[in-house]
Amino acid sequence: MKRTFLTALSTLVVLCFAASAWAATSIRVDCGKKDSISATLAHLVQTGNTRGVTILVKGTCTENITIGAFDHLVIQGSPFATIQDASNGTAPVVNIYSSYDVIMQSFSINGGLDGVDCVGDSFCSLYLNTIQQSAANGVRFSRSHGALQSNKIQSNALGGVLLQNNSNLVSFSNQITNNSGTGIAVFNDSYLFDSADTVQNNGIGIRAQNNSVVRADTMTITNNGSDGVRLESGAALSFVGDDMITSNSGNGVAVHDLAFASFAGDGSDNVSGNQGQPDVACYPQYSATRGAGAIGGTTNCNEPSSPVGKK
Repeated sequence: MKRTFLTALSTLVVLCFAASAWAATSIRVDCGKKDSISATLAHLVQTGNTRGVTILVKGTCTENITIGAFDHLVIQGSPFATIQDASNGTAPVVNIYSSYDVIMQSFSINGGLDGVDCVGDSFCSLYLNTIQQSAANGVRFSRSHGALQSNKIQSNALGGVLLQNNSNLVSFSNQITNNSGTGIAVFNDSYLFDSADTVQNNGIGIRAQNNSVVRADTMTITNNGSDGVRLESGAALSFVGDDMITSNSGNGVAVHDLAFASFAGDGSDNVSGNQGQPDVACYPQYSATRGAGAIGGTTNCNEPSSPVGKK
């Protein structure tokens, strides 16, 4: 089951980024020669050329870019480029809205209010980027969907990744580290499908609340300043297997009001050695777990001795 889950997830993410081959028109932008991504996007809008475009970028671009109503757009460092905030932290460096299949690849995205905003019913894919030093979140999804693969999301003042307002995200093999707040926040009926991310040295590792759902496989959640995972207000999380949640300053997994956590039945999840005890903690009121007795660490959660309905 774990291998099937991981294979399906990695295949889905690879297919998302393979969409770059769909783009038919390539445009080169060299910010070292005073070109700009914003001017290129504005020209495309003016000429009605907002579908099936690849923009190849060189150099350091000091600007905040807005992408609206594009379809199948790829913006790619050639081979790697930088987008530096020009707003002194008052606007996102990259703001994507009302767009389908926008890919940002091979950039260092520095500063801004957020590094990348994907909002307004958009689908955004981020691949091989470093997103850092924002005043709020590295990446924010709101009423939108997308994929993250092989990014470094680090040193942001509020959080690494925020999903809110019924957003959906596939996240694979990212490093989400050294963010002052939460590494990954999943709020307000959002869904996270995560495999092989490292979530380390943040305030809280993963926080889910308000009926949000997380499904996780082969994650490393360590050395965070509070709980490794915190579930609240009807959130649910399923660890599929081979997850390591250790050495966090709070509980490994803290299950609060009306929240639920399940762990792999084969005992391959390791939740142990966290400074806050027990490692898997059930708090009042009406929290619940399944499989917490097989995580290798301590728990205060009480579970039925047999499956519900078994006679």
